[in-house]
Amino acid sequence: MSGRIAVGVSGSGSNLRALVAAAERGAMGGEVVLVFADRPCPALDWAAEQGIETVLVPGGDDATLAETLSAISLDVVVLAGYLRIVGPAVLAAFQGRVLNVHPSLLPSFPGLHAVRDALAAGVAVTGVTVHLVDATLDGGPIVAQEAVAVALDDDESSLLLRLHPVEHRLLPAAAAGFLAGALTLPAGARRARLDAAAADARVPVPRRALLSVSDKTGLADLGRGLVARGFELVSTGGTARALREAGLPVTDVAAVTGFPEMLDGRVKTLHPRVHAGLLADRRRADHRETLLAAGIAPFDLVVVNLYPFAEAARKPGLSFDDLVEEIDIGGPSMVRAAAKNHASVAIVTSPARYDALLGALDEHGEVPLGLRSALALEAFRHTAAYDARIAAELPVRMADAGVALPDEPGLPGAADPYPAVVTISMAKVDTLRYGENPHQPAARYRRTDREPRAGEGPFATDRPPLQGKALSYNNVLDASAAAGVARLLRGPAVVIMKHTNPCGAAERSNLLDAWDAALAGDPVSAFGGVVSVTGTVDRALAERLTSLFLEVVVAPAYDHAALDVLATKPNLRLVVDPSLDASVPRSGTSSRDLLAADYLGSFRTTGGAVLVTAPDTLPDDPSTWVCTTSRPPSDLERADLDLAWRLVRSVVSNAIVLVRDGMLVGLGSGQVSRVDACHQAVDKARAFQGELGARGAVAASDAFFPFPDGPEALLEGGVTAIVQPGGSMRDAQVLAAVEAAGAAMLVTGKRHFRH
Repeated sequence: MSGRIAVGVSGSGSNLRALVAAAERGAMGGEVVLVFADRPCPALDWAAEQGIETVLVPGGDDATLAETLSAISLDVVVLAGYLRIVGPAVLAAFQGRVLNVHPSLLPSFPGLHAVRDALAAGVAVTGVTVHLVDATLDGGPIVAQEAVAVALDDDESSLLLRLHPVEHRLLPAAAAGFLAGALTLPAGARRARLDAAAADARVPVPRRALLSVSDKTGLADLGRGLVARGFELVSTGGTARALREAGLPVTDVAAVTGFPEMLDGRVKTLHPRVHAGLLADRRRADHRETLLAAGIAPFDLVVVNLYPFAEAARKPGLSFDDLVEEIDIGGPSMVRAAAKNHASVAIVTSPARYDALLGALDEHGEVPLGLRSALALEAFRHTAAYDARIAAELPVRMADAGVALPDEPGLPGAADPYPAVVTISMAKVDTLRYGENPHQPAARYRRTDREPRAGEGPFATDRPPLQGKALSYNNVLDASAAAGVARLLRGPAVVIMKHTNPCGAAERSNLLDAWDAALAGDPVSAFGGVVSVTGTVDRALAERLTSLFLEVVVAPAYDHAALDVLATKPNLRLVVDPSLDASVPRSGTSSRDLLAADYLGSFRTTGGAVLVTAPDTLPDDPSTWVCTTSRPPSDLERADLDLAWRLVRSVVSNAIVLVRDGMLVGLGSGQVSRVDACHQAVDKARAFQGELGARGAVAASDAFFPFPDGPEALLEGGVTAIVQPGGSMRDAQVLAAVEAAGAAMLVTGKRHFRH
């Protein structure tokens, strides 16, 4: 600090405090070396407490004050609420070097009662003036002015509350310009001019941080760290309150803008004094000079996270209007402005970044460009995800609120459920070791544009496995597929999955029997498989599971004894999916869930296209199936046909499933012809079911039979009943083949391709 400042006071000293704070931040290019008063006052006491030299000049005696001030080397004298007229001795000793702050737009309302006089005159606008002091009463050349609106219900106290923050900003800035030699006064002029180039070269640029956060995690520690590093904290609402409660000095945004928040807080930071400070490219001299001419200080740092819209959307009973109030406007505007201007501003949107931010300031003295750039990208992703969640949530909320939405694509009730633009936001759960193959990089994400849907799967959240190695890409695919099949099963049931196809599945009266039956379906393919069960894993089942090498087990729960057993296989991954619990009734899918979860529930990329579809998860109704043969299926056959149809939808097409006595006994999957899938299923049954093979089993086909050769292969293998969608040009030939064998056939009218 080079400039030496004396400050005159008579009252509480709020302007004095603003000057000292600015000096301590290095924002003025000088320091307050003396505080003088014409009477005992709190401001003089405060200065003494701060270790600043003080002097009391009773009555403000002109000669005594001139002698006192001349005795020390001073660059400028600042009158900050000094309620005495400066005499000729002082003016002669410090000609052109005395600044005063006055609570009106001079030359209007000079004198001691400027605020009272402005109110009495009924003006709509008053303001603050900083001027050079001469022999006239508040008539010296004007250095800086800013207008402040007068409200209809203002009294002196309320108007002063809005004038003081402007004084606290304007006066230190004027003093800084004066000390920098950037103020010029042409001969005869009544208004000083700012030499913007000189100010740019010599006026100190203060460190400023703008903070407005919904998540207060780590806020106090961050604030303390920034203040210790010389930052002025500018803040709003609850953030400012939290910082003050932590004992930190805070400048309200309203003091920066000169305008109180309005519309119940909807408008706080949307103001040029904020956004110019965010958007000025400080690499450019013209931008820096424009800020100086406008009296706007730039921001180095913005810390913002947004209104918790997603949390609000989860609240039961929240009205549509209340939800809309949780849509942040000012926050995203500040985030995007700072991110755009990352060449000059650092934007932080997550408390997880606070330590790195403070560390960078310590190491480099600033936030380096590389980190600023990374933070900007993170910020753009943050606002994009925020908007995606709003765009996904509002359509249904609008419809629920009774808004008569037009029949336009993507709106509730529209003929076309798919909007013209879809934005899906996702948050990374982890980076995987590799993708489907070791040479393919991969990561796992979860959707954040909506809440996880019931029954969506074990990976809709970022809940980690209970034990085991890190999940691989293929583990996630197989475990999701296994859970999907198990969700379609009834009662105690087990599914064994391999390469997203069920190689074993069974429904029984208890999980132990279900495991034995599922394993018997194909004990060879089960090795290295993924298992899903519909009940709590206990010790007995855990002992069976650990008898075979498995990659993953998915269950609604594991008891403590089971976990002890499973821990003997430390690489085995244990995944929890509460929706698999067969003892809990599974609720139906509401129309709202159909819109939000089905239509935009499945995405697949191929050939540069993105295919969006409703996932094939809704249960079928066997009561709607039609028996096309003269012999209907027996009750046992019908039960097995029902299970076979539930299983075949999870098999890669062309798909054939054989079921007997509530268990999978044969599988044909991924074949390029349906007849090959039929032969494969029969061959599997013969391989693992002994002499019985496929005899007495029923078959399900995921799509129609184009020729009778497929059913003929099944019937020759011993299949007694078939369920299939129908719809082939040769349905009559297929029916004739089944009739000729004395078998039964049900037609569902619904296909379940899976590619």
